[in-house]
Amino acid sequence: MIRVLGYALLVVGVLAATLWFARDLPPPERVRFAAGIEDGGYWRIAERYRDILAEDGISLDLVATAGSVENAALLASGVVDAALLQGGIEPDVPVETLGSVFIEPLLIFARLDTGTGGADAVAPNRPVGIPRNVAEWAGLRIAAGAEGSGTRAATSSLLAAAGLPGADNTLLSLGGADAAGALAAGEADVAVFVAPLSAPYLQPILSDPDVMLLPVAHVVALSRRMAQARIVDVPSGAFSLDPPLPAEDLRLLGLVARIVAEPHLHPAAVDRIVEAAIRVHGPGDVLTSAGTYPSMADAALPQDSYARDLLADGPSVFADILPYWVVAQINRFAILLLPIVFLLLPLLRALPGLYAFRVRSRVFRHYARIRQIEAEAARTADAGHLTDLQTELREIDDEIARLKLPLAYRDYAYNARLHIDLLLSRIASRG
Repeated sequence: MIRVLGYALLVVGVLAATLWFARDLPPPERVRFAAGIEDGGYWRIAERYRDILAEDGISLDLVATAGSVENAALLASGVVDAALLQGGIEPDVPVETLGSVFIEPLLIFARLDTGTGGADAVAPNRPVGIPRNVAEWAGLRIAAGAEGSGTRAATSSLLAAAGLPGADNTLLSLGGADAAGALAAGEADVAVFVAPLSAPYLQPILSDPDVMLLPVAHVVALSRRMAQARIVDVPSGAFSLDPPLPAEDLRLLGLVARIVAEPHLHPAAVDRIVEAAIRVHGPGDVLTSAGTYPSMADAALPQDSYARDLLADGPSVFADILPYWVVAQINRFAILLLPIVFLLLPLLRALPGLYAFRVRSRVFRHYARIRQIEAEAARTADAGHLTDLQTELREIDDEIARLKLPLAYRDYAYNARLHIDLLLSRIASRG
């Protein structure tokens, strides 16, 4: 009976939870996603997410921004539901990450004909006047990304890590294709990009004979001075194999891009976005092997519990038989239920013992008086008093006999009545 009662309570709890979540059980029709510069690297990736979510009837509305800093601001203000964020960019309000998705190298391109002098100015195969040591940069026009972009934040972090005051160089608010165009036209000496290798605006400057990718010196020291920076090994031919670009292996600074969402994003939307990230980034790329991303490594933010479990354990066992949005709600409820189960488990284990004690007490409560009668009978020789004690014992025996006890506990009543019969016999022998 206890087991049946426990199952009944569990069913009632599941039904109550289902009714509670029924108002938001179906998946949302639209999710607003901050995707960076239109037609930029982030945008191209977000377009692939959009196509995958469209397969399940969810419209991923891409919002064009200046970059990661603006993405974080829109997420903080509630204008968007999710966003791609560059490593080192932190929103001002609590958010949760759905996973790290790819590595973005910090690419520094420089003109070969810049004649500003410097320690490496005459070194072969290096831009004239652009030192590899960032700490020696002075008087340069640096296309550092538009205001509100992740590239601008990364450039500022790079210069700060190198110990350069802001006045030593001129930062141009140019990013993406505008920065590449300014470098090609000689309007900038250096252009900084934090972008996937597939970013379309990189191709023109990669093929420009007057521009080269600058291999920055002391990357390990710089990486330890920059928030969430890491070393990235870029193999030769990463951009192109004919001709090979770069011509030799490079060690560059890099940042890990993450998908970040507001904490109450619908679990069905989380499920589909994570699935899209797995399909887009799971095969790997020229910088990472297959299966490296998406991951919760390098996330540096609170983790969405459903996304974390999905990445760690894979799809639910129900995924093949139930719609994804039902599975998402089951997992969501399970996450909420587990702490309650752990708290109630000791109580559930104690219920059989409590029930048995309650049943036994209906019999055992008479033993106190039976013991008193036994003691009184031993102390008295008055025949009238002994008769009264016998009468009271028979009343107790009748009361115990009328108890409606489960079969498993009837032996307690039988034993009590045997004890009463034994005591009655003793009193009768004395009389």
